[in-house]
Amino acid sequence: MKNIFIMGDSYSTYAGHNPEGYHCYYSDTRESAPVVKAVEKTWWKRLGQENNLNIVMNDSFSGSTVCNTVREALSVESSFVSRMDKYIAEKFFDDNKIDTMLIFGGTNDSWIDAPIGALQYSDWTDADLKCVLPAFCYLIAKVKRLVADVLVILNTDLKPEITNGFIAACEKNGIRYLCLKEIDKENGHPTEKGMQQICAQVAACLNYR
Repeated sequence: MKNIFIMGDSYSTYAGHNPEGYHCYYSDTRESAPVVKAVEKTWWKRLGQENNLNIVMNDSFSGSTVCNTVREALSVESSFVSRMDKYIAEKFFDDNKIDTMLIFGGTNDSWIDAPIGALQYSDWTDADLKCVLPAFCYLIAKVKRLVADVLVILNTDLKPEITNGFIAACEKNGIRYLCLKEIDKENGHPTEKGMQQICAQVAACLNYR
């Protein structure tokens, strides 16, 4: 059984299944569309159950950005780079064997018009990490030292400069990436059908099917 770590945003949340204190978009009590009626219908839970995977951690925070330019209601600690730095400081990856990491972000960076910046592979400053592309490069540079197998999942409808920048950074670092296609959504978020589509595309990319 492979051990999986997920780092994501609202698309990968479900109340009660992410770290305590994280904002969650999906839940058993959600009434407004899109409604995903059970955690078993999320893309990540399906992926785990259908492919005999052990999800060690689903570190997904609704509304979170990859970079340190965050939504007004959130603290910088919600960003992907801040969360990863916290896991490293706490020696999480020393204490837990992770076979595959799935990184599924960039949606909120695109939605809130976070500064894009330029691809940058070293010598990051605090100012750099407030920009999407340098922050993403920082994130994957950290991750590739910790986990042998990494897959970056790219949402549909991101700003082209984010999609193209993430792809370029992945190729530079020898990291796999998946550009999702034709995901069923309501209000910008996957429906149950969309969750199933994401699961199938991720599984196919990972050669689980």
